[in-house]
This record gives sequence, structure tokens and C-alpha cells, in this order.
Amino acid sequence: MRVTVLGAGLAGLSAAVELAGRGVDTVVMEKESCSGGLASTVRRDDFCYDLGPHRFHTLNPELLSFIEDLPGINLLELERVSRIRLLDRYFSYPLSMGNVLSTMPLRQGASMMFSYIGEKVRGLVAKREQDSFEGWVLSRFGRGLYNLYLAPYNRKLWGMEPSALSADWASQRITVPSLGGLVRETLFPSREKVRSLVSSFHYPEGGIGEIAGALEKKLASLGGRVLHSTEPSEIKKTESGWKITHQAGEFFCSSIVNTIPVPDYVALLGELLPPEVHRASRNLKFRALVFLSVLLDRNVPHKDHWIYTSEDRYLFNRLSITRNFHSEIPSQVVFEFSCQPGDTIWNMTGEELLASTVPGAEHLGLFSAHAVKGFDLSRVSHAYPVYDLSYRESASVVLDALDGVEGSVTCGRQGLFRYNNMDHSIEMGLIAAKEVAGEATVREHFSWNENTWADG
Repeated sequence: MRVTVLGAGLAGLSAAVELAGRGVDTVVMEKESCSGGLASTVRRDDFCYDLGPHRFHTLNPELLSFIEDLPGINLLELERVSRIRLLDRYFSYPLSMGNVLSTMPLRQGASMMFSYIGEKVRGLVAKREQDSFEGWVLSRFGRGLYNLYLAPYNRKLWGMEPSALSADWASQRITVPSLGGLVRETLFPSREKVRSLVSSFHYPEGGIGEIAGALEKKLASLGGRVLHSTEPSEIKKTESGWKITHQAGEFFCSSIVNTIPVPDYVALLGELLPPEVHRASRNLKFRALVFLSVLLDRNVPHKDHWIYTSEDRYLFNRLSITRNFHSEIPSQVVFEFSCQPGDTIWNMTGEELLASTVPGAEHLGLFSAHAVKGFDLSRVSHAYPVYDLSYRESASVVLDALDGVEGSVTCGRQGLFRYNNMDHSIEMGLIAAKEVAGEATVREHFSWNENTWADG
């Protein structure tokens, strides 16, 4: 039995390790020159930075042991520090309505509180629609917080109006306060730090990409291999399994585990799937990211791991500070820009992005222009699945059809079109390997309710 895994991200590598550990001849195809996907660490010249801030946390002790037992992994445990910059003030993240009200100037805070209470009263008479991000948020927080932060940030992140986003994005990422709890938190804020699922996290020495590197080493020790810079151009069903055509020739296997973007996988399968599945697949969109790492000649005074910015004065929507993850990593600030391939931000040069970023960095007190030693640029075309109002229907059509393809399993953020976390991706890969063996199924193993993925 030979299994081909498409994509060497965390889901794909985890599936490959589990399969190889069962004695299965396992090969991973990865179009990039290195493994890890979005959970990669870029190492070029003097630069060493993750593609955005990553943290590993899980409530599953077996999954934690799986990572800790990988060769060469040394996990640090860090207390998470992340904030939102707004109105020249810092607010806690995950966003807390009580923190917003207590940090705001009294007049603005009171206005926001009345907006919140007014929305609760309004809901007793006529409930808002709950299908869109806008309706979901307004009904739970009021227009004050929505207009101040939640709408501008998500408009910037997704490049579309919040009214066109599915409520699923809100329900999976935002914690809703009770009115009583909100009043208590506002009037009598606790001095103790409340621990939550994400108040602390694990981070590997050397960068988040060390996890993918360790998975690849484990795979090699089990007899598996990764073919980098290898991209399939066609996949055909054969009597005994599959024929995968790529730039260097043909590859035959009995089963496929897919973790590449599901629209790309559907296109590769071609006529094996009916036209309506291809149409639905083309409706599934991804948001791209550009990363600008700025190398500095000094440390950044802020202790944050990452900071969110919603205001138009900042072209970037988030930044991370490398040395706050691991002190041995060179001092850099990594800025993230949400965009689409081919748009203005995507096509900007590093010099142009740096020129647009330095004034914002100076305003935030991060660094000044003369502290910059250099910069590095990375682009990711398929970063976030876009939860528009039609995504659920389109995804169901595609995934239901793929469930019916014998010898094929799809998983991971891109493969399932699901905004999941690192631990979910790893666990999905392990379950996908069991699905190949007929022991479980990925979509049945995970509960697709709104709380499964909510981590703040």
C-alpha cells in the first residue's frame, strides 16, 4: 500500500507520520521548497521569522505528548500578551467589552454602554437577522463597539463589508458577555489575570517552523519522504488507485490524503467530479497575506507577542515581535497585510511597504527609521478561508462529493475550508491517517459546532 499526501503543512505531515508509523509506504508532495505551510519559519540571510504569530496550545494531553516526543523539539511555555491599538490606547485581546468600557474615556464608554443596553432592549421587541457577521455582532454588542472596532477591523482583514460575512466567523471567534458580568467587570474590574484556554501557550525554540521540521525528521526515520518543489498537474483514477502527474513525471499510489486548498484539489480531480461540484468549489475563496519582516538594531520596548490595528492610519492589520517569543531570534517586527493576489498591496515592493509602515511603527513606539537594518518579504496566497454568506452551502456540496470519492481523504485548514488552529490541523492529520485505514473519519470525529474552534 502506498499513500500520497498532498501538502507538507502540519496536517499533511502529521498524517504522513501516522501512516508511516503503521508501516505504510508514504510520500508527501509539497510545491514549496520547504515544509510547514503557514506554520513555517522563514530563514533568509540574517532573517528568522514566522509567517505571522503562532502559538501551540491544546487540551488534549496525547496531542501535546505527540509534539513533545518529536526529535529535537523543545517547547517553551509563554504567557500570552496581545493587545488591540485603538484611539491611541491599548485594549486587551481577546476583546473584552468590560475592558473596552473601563479603558475608554468616560463619555465614549457611557455611550457604548447605552448602545449595548439599548440593543438588548431592542432584542426583546424585534430580533436582528443572525446570518451575517454584522447582524450577529450588533445583536450582542450594540452599534458602539461594532462601529468602533469590530466592523473596521474585519473590513480591513477580509476586504469586504461585514454584512457580507457569515455569522460563523463571529460565533467561532468572539466571546459574548452577559449583561450582569459586563456591569461587574466595568464597575469592579478584577486585578487578577483570568486564565483562559489561550492565556498561555507553547512555542518551540527556534521558531514555529521547528514543529514541521521535527515532523519531517520523524517521517524520514519511519521510511517516509517529502518531495519538495513538486506540484501535481493532474490526478486520475486507475484500477488500482491513483495516477498523479507532476512536472517530473508520474506517481502511482493506492490512496491520497489531501491538505492543499480544496478548490485546487477539485480542479486536479477534473471529470471525476460533476460540474456542480466544480461550480461550488470556485465559490470558495481564500484571503492572502503579505508579511514584511523589519530587522532592527535594537530590541522593541513592547512586551506584546502581537498587536492588532484596525484604523486606516495603519496599512497593516497585525504585527508580531519576534524576540517576545524567543530571545535568541534576531530582533524583528513582522507586519501582516491582508490582501488578494494581484491587488495593490500584493504587488507592492518591499521598499514601498516599508515606507508605508515606518510612520505607523513610529506612532506605536516600536522603532524609528534609523533603527532599521533591513527587511524581508513573504507572500501567502491561500492564508484564510473566507466565510462569506454562501460559503457553508458551497463547502457542503464540495466536501460531501469528496466524501464519496474512494481512496481519497481531505483535511486541514485548506483541505476542509475551515479556519482551525494548529492543534486541530495536527489532530486532523492523525485522524485522516486512521480514515485511510478505515478506522475513523475526519468530518465525523470533529464536532462542527461554533464552540469547537473558538479560541479567542
